[in-house]
Amino acid sequence: MLEAANTITGRRVITGRSGYIRYMQDTSIDLNLTAPRSGRNLLGRYAWLARLADKVRADHAGSVGEYIAYCEVSKGFLERAGVSVTEFDGLIRRGASDADLVRHFDERASDAQRGAANRYVLEDMKSRLDEQDAEEGRL
Repeated sequence: MLEAANTITGRRVITGRSGYIRYMQDTSIDLNLTAPRSGRNLLGRYAWLARLADKVRADHAGSVGEYIAYCEVSKGFLERAGVSVTEFDGLIRRGASDADLVRHFDERASDAQRGAANRYVLEDMKSRLDEQDAEEGRL
């Protein structure tokens, strides 16, 4: 895979083995060097969404480190929000910004689904969030 920065658009141009060119918003972080945002941080009205976006963007950029993009919590969050892993992955591959992700989730998830997704993360997975925040120096 070849990768180059496009200084005009601020996007990375990625050419796969097939020669297919895709553009990806350069918003990924190197998770070898820094932690993703906390799962408690809200992106729009969604807990976990910011962390998931950080991990999947880093995974696509090859800088996910020891993190797992689609871990148990990520899959549970997406399932409850009514968004599939394939659908979310496609959004990231197409270069969706944080604002694009919020807009997509707002269009797809009902209030009940958003509530269920947030309860799952913030209540059911509270101990997991506590561990992550402690390991990443937030507690």
